[in-house]
Amino acid sequence: MPKIVICCRTSDSFGIAGRIFDRLVSHFGRDSVALTDLDPSDGAEKLQRAQDSARGADVLLATVGRQWLDGIQNDNDPMRSIIGAAQSLRIPTIPILVNGAKMPSSEQLPGAIKDFAFRNAYRVDSAQDFEYHLDRLIRAVEIMAERSLFEKSQTAGPDLPPAPPGPPVYTAPDRSSEGSSAAVFISHSSHDRKIAETLVQALESRGLRCWISSRDVAGGDNYQASIVRAIRVARIMLLVFTENANNSEEIKKELGLASRHNLTVIPVRIEDVLPNDALEFELATRQWIDFFGDWERAIDTLYKRVRQVLAA
Repeated sequence: MPKIVICCRTSDSFGIAGRIFDRLVSHFGRDSVALTDLDPSDGAEKLQRAQDSARGADVLLATVGRQWLDGIQNDNDPMRSIIGAAQSLRIPTIPILVNGAKMPSSEQLPGAIKDFAFRNAYRVDSAQDFEYHLDRLIRAVEIMAERSLFEKSQTAGPDLPPAPPGPPVYTAPDRSSEGSSAAVFISHSSHDRKIAETLVQALESRGLRCWISSRDVAGGDNYQASIVRAIRVARIMLLVFTENANNSEEIKKELGLASRHNLTVIPVRIEDVLPNDALEFELATRQWIDFFGDWERAIDTLYKRVRQVLAA
């Protein structure tokens, strides 16, 4: 049975953290989920209990509210202490963005927890999308918990008592058609996620395996490392090109990696825009496929192009 610990700062996100706790309890069971609310004014005894709870976790969920970054700069901030302890023990940690908060950059974080900025975060909206967001979060927690329990079972010493008998709690989904072995890497601006996912659905319905970050970076995984691994084994980069892509620093980095690993780049224009100066050189010799006309025809053209590259 996994142990899932939700850690929040009382003044920053306690209300929605309680709702997340209730939803996880209804799915995983009361004995599997703990909620720890922290405040700088808490005494040493409460902080010690929180640290002990986090150190025993299989998955740590850390809520990030709008005021979270202000507190994390304090050397004595309990959230900073908990996250640092989890990272030192390599406990899977998933940032949960609540109340409209944004993920901090590594430059904004203290040295001991800079890696937190590269964890794959999940947004939880307290309004009408709450259940949808929690369903996605639960799937991510299941995967991370299964992985954590498996790794612990591999490192358990022979002198430890055997685990109690019983059926496994989870069965990790088969991600072989979604994960890093996919031949087609989808590069897109975060603002264009929905259209990128629509393209993935269209291609995978025709039997082509794709990799897209919104689905294939598990919660708590290092986002940048996951992208590098996926590009390294892919053969094609499908660039979803829009005005948003024109202004994306991440896409520039991904195109650089694609060039380094000899991927064929296929740009698909969702909007009638041309690359700006930063991307014009990289895309000058690429053959565009325009999607702002006949969608079905464009999908067929894209599918044939991908098949030709893979068959070469």
